[in-house]
Amino acid sequence: MRKKLGILFSIVLALVLIYQIWDGNCASPKLTVYTYSSFPVSLVETIKSHFLKEYRTKVEFRSFSDTGPMFNQLLQEKRAPKADLVIGLDNNYFVKAVEQDLFQSYKPKAAAKIRPELVFDPQYRMIPFDYGYVVFNYDRERLDKVPKTHRDLLDPYYKGKIIIENPMTSSPGQVFLLTTIALYGEDGYLDYWRRLKKNLLAITPGWDEAYGMYTAGEAPLVLSYGTSPVYHYLYDKTERYQALVLDDAAYAQIEGMGIVKGTANLKGAQQLVDYLLTPEFQSLIPESQFMYPVTSDAKLPESFKVAAEVKRILNLPPEQVAAKLDKWLSDWEKAISR
Repeated sequence: MRKKLGILFSIVLALVLIYQIWDGNCASPKLTVYTYSSFPVSLVETIKSHFLKEYRTKVEFRSFSDTGPMFNQLLQEKRAPKADLVIGLDNNYFVKAVEQDLFQSYKPKAAAKIRPELVFDPQYRMIPFDYGYVVFNYDRERLDKVPKTHRDLLDPYYKGKIIIENPMTSSPGQVFLLTTIALYGEDGYLDYWRRLKKNLLAITPGWDEAYGMYTAGEAPLVLSYGTSPVYHYLYDKTERYQALVLDDAAYAQIEGMGIVKGTANLKGAQQLVDYLLTPEFQSLIPESQFMYPVTSDAKLPESFKVAAEVKRILNLPPEQVAAKLDKWLSDWEKAISR
């Protein structure tokens, strides 16, 4: 009897070991995601936890100071990609990304629920993830004279009171450059910048640095997002920081995600795209990412009452941006450095 039990135990033990080896070999390979440094830790942890639980997949994030460095890294790794999915490149990178053939097409399961006006690529090489408006924010306890138009910012009163991000390295900085071109045309935007330069306290490499200076009290005006005040409303219990929609108009920034061409984990990347568009995840975006969700079934929380109200969208045609952005940036750099 003992001999039979011993044989049975050995068989069970062997089966357990075989299953563990099989299960380990069948576990999904890791998933590498590139994003920018201000992508919320709470969302990162939610993604990691979900994928470990659902797919036994380890998700690793690599963060960059902003979208410019991230895009350059993708170009450098084009022949031997290290990322599987990229989150955060906006609609202004789309044509460039297509020209470089960086992403592969994948129509997500929730494609029909994405707001049609936000779909900038019918082939879904870049898929909308969230969106927002790039506008100025101001500290109403430190700014007595609130501007109403972009031209108001040229008033000497605002000298040393404005912080913006560099359009060469920063996504919101680039959007503001496009805003000035939309407002003043190719013939007038550089003159606007030459005059605005006199009032700038700083041009920072990315949003983190700019907003940190602003909340530290170094200047009462900063280039940010129309939803930034929501953060302070929720966590600081204050409406001190306000969105400022100059000329009642703003440029819409649509952030996308793209599956890297040549990914080592195509299935995992597709699963992550689908997960980020679920009602469960999209509902987390407003009060963590402080942007708007892109799906039609996502509801905005009460806190968004302090977000910007935009009456007019200034977006330039993507084809025009793709064809001329490099020249605009080069001309801007020359004008601002003189």
